[in-house]
Amino acid sequence: MPKVSVSSEVAAAPERVWELAADLPRVAEWNTMHDAFTSDLPPALDEGATYKQRVKLMGMPAEMAWRVTSAQAPGKLEQAGDGPMNVKSHTRFIIEPAGTGSQVTLEMEFNGPALAGPMAAMVEKQAGAAAKDSLAKFVALLG
Repeated sequence: MPKVSVSSEVAAAPERVWELAADLPRVAEWNTMHDAFTSDLPPALDEGATYKQRVKLMGMPAEMAWRVTSAQAPGKLEQAGDGPMNVKSHTRFIIEPAGTGSQVTLEMEFNGPALAGPMAAMVEKQAGAAAKDSLAKFVALLG
């Protein structure tokens, strides 16, 4: 199944990186797959928090129902998503101290019968490009 991992270093401390990663109202500023939130947003991305989001990948919109599975500030934020056609997604933001700043890694995994065969390679390619662009925008917001 498709998996993507992109990393970058940033001059910001892990706590500052976490603040941006966990700030849902700012997702549109950096996540290139984000289209809109389709539910109320939780007050914080604590473990168990849920929300719905419309994303676009390969030009196609999809509604995702997200649940925070792990929130370990300021180091790791993991979410599990349920999408159309029984597609499951897992995302991880991993923030590690690096020198005077941070190493930021964004990982995404996709599973489901709709992603078998050649579709898996297409999703991985498109999600990889989107993750790279999203992380670049994320890092730019941190200065």
